[in-house]
Amino acid sequence: MGTIRQSIVAFLKDREMTAREISQAVGVGEKEVYDHLAHIVRSKNLGGKFIVVPARCKKCGYVFKKRDRLTPPSRCFLCKGESVTAPRFFIRGDPPSTREVPLSGD
Repeated sequence: MGTIRQSIVAFLKDREMTAREISQAVGVGEKEVYDHLAHIVRSKNLGGKFIVVPARCKKCGYVFKKRDRLTPPSRCFLCKGESVTAPRFFIRGDPPSTREVPLSGD
């Protein structure tokens, strides 16, 4: 298929995935996936927008919206719960440009 990053981008264009799911699909370790994702975020040639669905605390429901790191937090800073869902990643494709073409005679 190409490089590991190209494979990850191809998977993320099709579906929303966690780093663990990506690591199983691509065949590399989960920590290595986070390194690749950091480079993919900075890439200009994605063909879409890189979206992160933030991690969430399973105990209190807090959503880590403002977290800059791609890795999940080890625990919730509000309730100190250690059961936190992993962030999910996907690439939303750019919508086709909808240019208005003037009709002749108008």
